[in-house]
Amino acid sequence: MIARIKTFAPPTNRSLAPATADRLALLAGSHEDQLALCDRLEAIANGLPYGVDRSICAHAGKMLGPHLRNLHEREEAAVFAWTEEKLGDDPSVLSTLGLLKYEHCEDECFAEELAEVLGRLATADATVNPEAAGYMLRGFFTNLRRHVRFEQQCFRNLTADRSGC
Repeated sequence: MIARIKTFAPPTNRSLAPATADRLALLAGSHEDQLALCDRLEAIANGLPYGVDRSICAHAGKMLGPHLRNLHEREEAAVFAWTEEKLGDDPSVLSTLGLLKYEHCEDECFAEELAEVLGRLATADATVNPEAAGYMLRGFFTNLRRHVRFEQQCFRNLTADRSGC
């Protein structure tokens, strides 16, 4: 059974400016997409070594990197840049945004490596070690879920006491 993380919902605080709510809604949608991706990857890992659906692995391998990059680019352009503009005079905000961007880069690099393994699983490459592939899949989706939780908490904290954002 796949454990679901409570997703980040934009605050219902009416004192937040509409632009803030819109950006947080975009972030929440991005998080939903990333968590759904984690669920699909977990299903692949759970099927190893004998229940591998080669077509699912092929699709996951092809879409993983571009999909994750697209989600991160949208977050950074719509949410991070806006947050930096509004709250950039706070060094802790800039530091947090820098850390989140770095984690995006790490996730995308890991996704590239994982995409290659998924492609090899899709072609029934006998040199792929199923235990190593499962370990890699689990490492990726566990880290991505942790990143989503951290990002959710960061933006909850950033918007909690800022009614004028």
